[in-house]
Amino acid sequence: MEKTRNSANVDPRTRRLAFCALFTALGVVLGGLLSIPAMPLGSYTLKIGLGVLPVIVTAVLYGPLYGGTVGALTDLLQALIFPKGSYMPWFTVIGALFGVIPGMFFVKGQKPTLKRIFVAVFSGQTVCSVVLNTLLLMWLYGSPWQIVYARLINQAVMIPLYTALVYYVVKLMDKCAYFSVYGKYIYGG
Repeated sequence: MEKTRNSANVDPRTRRLAFCALFTALGVVLGGLLSIPAMPLGSYTLKIGLGVLPVIVTAVLYGPLYGGTVGALTDLLQALIFPKGSYMPWFTVIGALFGVIPGMFFVKGQKPTLKRIFVAVFSGQTVCSVVLNTLLLMWLYGSPWQIVYARLINQAVMIPLYTALVYYVVKLMDKCAYFSVYGKYIYGG
């Protein structure tokens, strides 16, 4: 007789890859399809949406390597499926950093507390969205430096929102033994 496998016997690496694929797909849909482009100062310089949320969740759960991979794949797939101009690989590098920077706060499997998640999200969003993306928009498209104000206002809203959503998603996943955040499924194997 063939022995059946239940979900508890799935290799943690396989489960981690499956979740990364799921979070990548979710990021593509949230960032490419369900986001609102904003054009302060007359050019496309801001995107309002939750596309980076799955990247941050991946970084919190699995660390910077997986967070960076999901961030880069999410940006690349968004550019291919929902193009908004010519492809610029620098945005994909920054997309990877959206996962790497928050993931650095969880590299040793630290418990995802609200304070630690806030600091991770704040660091990633400030470096990537406010600084790097703004500089890239100014360099590539000649956007005026004043776009930084719109990006700061956007992040003043998005950082607390991302923090709360990531915290609650991680808590919900931890309630189910299948998704255990603190146990062997996420950080072990």
